[in-house]
Formats: sequence, C-alpha cells, structure tokens
Amino acid sequence: MTDRENIGVVVIGRNEGERLKRCLASILAQYRGPVVYVDSGSSDGSVKHAESVGVEVVDLDMTQPFTMARGRNAGLNYLIEQYPACEFVQFFDGDCEVAAGWIDLGLRFLSQHPEYAGVCGNRNERYPEATLYNQLIAMEWQGVEGEVDACGGDAVYRVESFRQAGQFNEAMIAGEEADLCLRMRRKGWQLMRLDSPMTIHDANMQRFAQWWCRSVRCGHAYAQGYDLHRLDSLNGKPHYRQKALLSTLAYGVVFPTLMILLVVMLASLPLSETGQLFLLLAELLVISFYVRIGQRALRSKPDPRNSAKQRVLYALFIVLGKLPEAQGVLKYWLNRIRGKASKIIEYRQV
Repeated sequence: MTDRENIGVVVIGRNEGERLKRCLASILAQYRGPVVYVDSGSSDGSVKHAESVGVEVVDLDMTQPFTMARGRNAGLNYLIEQYPACEFVQFFDGDCEVAAGWIDLGLRFLSQHPEYAGVCGNRNERYPEATLYNQLIAMEWQGVEGEVDACGGDAVYRVESFRQAGQFNEAMIAGEEADLCLRMRRKGWQLMRLDSPMTIHDANMQRFAQWWCRSVRCGHAYAQGYDLHRLDSLNGKPHYRQKALLSTLAYGVVFPTLMILLVVMLASLPLSETGQLFLLLAELLVISFYVRIGQRALRSKPDPRNSAKQRVLYALFIVLGKLPEAQGVLKYWLNRIRGKASKIIEYRQV
C-alpha cells in the first residue's frame, strides 16, 4: 500500500453513482494520502459519499462552462495549495476502477526516470461483451508498451512538468490530455506507457446515438487541437492534428459528397456508354479509398484477443466514424466563426 507525502490523487466526476464508489474504494485500498474528488454538479449523492470515506471534495462553480480540463486543474491546484510536498499527481476519471498496485508502480517508474513527465498503463473496459460499442471502446484502449506522444485521463504526472508546460487547457471540451502532453514534450519531457493493468473503465454505451456523439467529440478535438497549434510544429513534423483533421474532412465530407454527385450524374445525365463507364470507375475509385483505411484499421489491432469478426467490425466503424467526426469538425469551426464557446459533448446523456 502506497503511503507517501510526495503524491496526491485527483478524481473527477459527475453523477457516476456506483462507478465512483468503486473508483474511490479501489484507490483507498492501495493508497494512504491526499485524495481529492472534484465534483461538477452531481445530484446523485456523489459528494456525500466521497466525504463519508474521507476524501476531500472540491465543488466546481457550475455557473462557469464545465470541461474535464477545468475539473482536473481545480483538483491539481487544490492539491498543490494544501499539500505542497506533492511532487507527483495521479489523475483518475470517476468511471474507472484502479488496478491493484498501479499507483505504486506508476510512482516508482517516475521516481526512477526523471526525464519522464508522465506514465500510464493499460485501460480495460469492464463489460466489453455487453454491447458492440463497449467492444469497440475496449479495442480502442489497446496499445503497446513504450514511449508515447500522450497519456490519457488516467495517468501519473510529475508536478514540475505542469509548472513548465502549463496546465490543462480549460477551453478544450475534449483532447485536453494530448494537448497538455504536446506542450510537455516541447519542454523536453517524455511520456511512457507500461504494459501493466491501470484502470477498468465502465463506458456503459448502449446505443448507436451514444457512439455517434462520442465520435463527434473526437472530431471536435481534432479541429480545436489543430486550431490551437496550427502556427507551430514540433521538430519539422506536420502540424498538430493536421493528418487526422485532413483525413476526417476527406472521408467525412469530400468523398461522400463526390460519391453522391457521381450517382446523381449517372441517374440524371444522358451519357454515352463511355461516359457511364468513366463515372462508374470514378465511383469505384472513391470506394477503394474507404477500403484502404479499413484495411489499415484491421492491421492496427493485431492483438490475439481480437477475433476476425471483432477486427472487421472495428474497421467498419473506423470508416463510418469519419462522418460524425466531420460533424464535430464543422461544429467547432461554426462556433469559432460565430464567436461562441463550445460546450462539452457528453455521450452518456444522449
């Protein structure tokens, strides 16, 4: 059991119910030290439960727009102010149960490797077999051990890296972890993923509309991340999120529009056989682009735990996901043009 003054834990959540209870219990079972729960307007007794188990609570002012970045910053600032000896901070989302021994493992790694700003492990889905959408998320979490560009919402960070790179960008409704890690890497820090259990996530995604909403949020993150960093680059690499953004626009806007136009032309224009053949070949060419990204998605999940059927479904939804991602991109830029701040997109409320 970890019992140290140099690390604190920050948990964020809203109306997580039993998920939060599991989260806090799993932390307290392996750790004795400051635990801060940042609540964003829960109405299910989350605050009362956190206080009952000895966890300190920060209530966010919900008259201000909520983002997960804002919640994490509030917890970090409270931790630094109340426990100045903290050199490390472990963030958890309230819908995750913490694997036994993870906090000590992450802390030990950072203590032994001063060049690293953060470390994460494996996030697994609690009920991957319950729904197709849970299964897709479980495959999304899969990764290999080694240096990474970014850690997610569950990770241990060195407090000093925040002092150098800044905190989470509170204007971002998604993708704030990757943005933070980009700034950390630009300050010379590294990030690591360990092949060890870290958290068990409970997506509880039941409907197609929820999956669609989550994908819209992903596209929004691409657009906002690119917009924030479009005037700079890292070591001559493409601009941040540029590749993902261009892929989303191509497969989610340009190619679908082109396919519809080709079908309309075939159905309505008096064309010769040669003209019809040309349009059919053009249609097949566009379709082949989608086949290609599907093949790449198939190859990206070689884990032996994935059946052939699961890999095919994952690839199909990667292709289909370009449409809601494009919606998220357009949503961001429309708000940007109107001068409106984007509001958080929560798939559980759909």
